[in-house]
Amino acid sequence: MKRGVLFTRFLRHPAQVGALCPSSRSLCRTIVSEIGVERAGLVVELGPGTGVITREIVHRLPEAGRLLAIELDAALCAHLLEMFPDVDICHDSASRLGEILAEKRVGAVDAVVSGLPWAVFPESLQREILNEVSGNLVPGGWFATFAYLQGLMLPAGIRFRRLLNETFSEVVTSRVVWRNVPPAFVYRCRK
Repeated sequence: MKRGVLFTRFLRHPAQVGALCPSSRSLCRTIVSEIGVERAGLVVELGPGTGVITREIVHRLPEAGRLLAIELDAALCAHLLEMFPDVDICHDSASRLGEILAEKRVGAVDAVVSGLPWAVFPESLQREILNEVSGNLVPGGWFATFAYLQGLMLPAGIRFRRLLNETFSEVVTSRVVWRNVPPAFVYRCRK
């Protein structure tokens, strides 16, 4: 994808594309670590964007593992299809996760990794997507997402953390990933 395309997509659709630049390698490694991707039969990625986290998932996924990536932005979806021909790329909404899994005739998910811009979503959409994630994870399955450090104390950030605690039995926060612009941290949530 040409340099600056993510920025252009952000300007056109800020509620769908929540970042000005792709996540750093450090953040990608952190979000995919400690959630069992190496042993997973099925991993779902919500909002893969340019595919930087997708690349890390593919690198860690076992040979028999499968990755389903759900992307709402059509241009980013087309880019992902070119970059990852062996990944099941789905141009759809994360809020339809259960329906998508049923249409594809696949069962429960071992891990869900999200690059969605949670802070720009209304509470109703946050809750809807989190319920879809929780309802489609295997018992003991993991959900991982990240948030930017500066948003931690904002009302949307506080609300999102509260929703995570309501939805999952365990919520762990990583150390701050300073090698990301802006600095971020990862939520690892277990069903």
